[in-house]
Amino acid sequence: MFTIYIFSLLVGGGFLALSVFGDFLDGMDIDVDVDADLDAGGAADVARLLSLRTIVYAMFGFGATGAILHWFTSPAVTAAIAGVTGLASGAFIGAAFRYIKRSGAGTALGERSLAGLTGEVTMEIGPDGAGTVKVSRGERRFSVRARMDATCPDDLPLRAGQSVVVVRMTDGIADVVPVDPEDMKLLEE
Repeated sequence: MFTIYIFSLLVGGGFLALSVFGDFLDGMDIDVDVDADLDAGGAADVARLLSLRTIVYAMFGFGATGAILHWFTSPAVTAAIAGVTGLASGAFIGAAFRYIKRSGAGTALGERSLAGLTGEVTMEIGPDGAGTVKVSRGERRFSVRARMDATCPDDLPLRAGQSVVVVRMTDGIADVVPVDPEDMKLLEE
C-alpha cells in the first residue's frame, strides 16, 4: 500500500509543481479544469468531481497523508484517513476554483489591466473580422484576439506590425485603435 501512496504523491505532486512553476517556465500552461454545464444536475456534479484538477489534488492529498501515516498507524486506519483527506482536498480545491471562475476574481483584473497599453498587430484586423495583437505588461507579453474599435474608420484594416492601443477588453477580445494620427495617414496611402 505504501507504493500506492508514493505513486499518488509523486504523480499528484508532479502535476501540481507543473501548474505552480508553469508560469515561471513561460508558456507552459497547465489548466486542468473541466466546465460542466449539463442539464442533469447529477451528471454535472460527477463531471466536476472527475475533473483533472480535482483528481490531481485528491491524489496529492491521498498520497501525502498515506505516506506520512504509513509509519504511525495500522494500514486500515491509514487508508481510511488518506482516502478521506484526498477526497476532502480534491473537493475543497475544486470548489475554490469553481468559485474563482464563477466570480471572475482570477481574470477580471487581468483583462482590465490590458486596457490603455500599446501593442503590435500580429494578424491583420479587418473592419468585419478579428485578428491578434501582442501586448506587453511589464516583463510579460500577451497575445490576444483583437478587433477594431468603433471609432476606427470602417474601410481601413489594421495591418501586421502596426502599433495600436487597447481601448477596452470585452470577453477576452481587445478593442484597439491605431497609436496616433500618423498611423492613420500611413493607412490611407
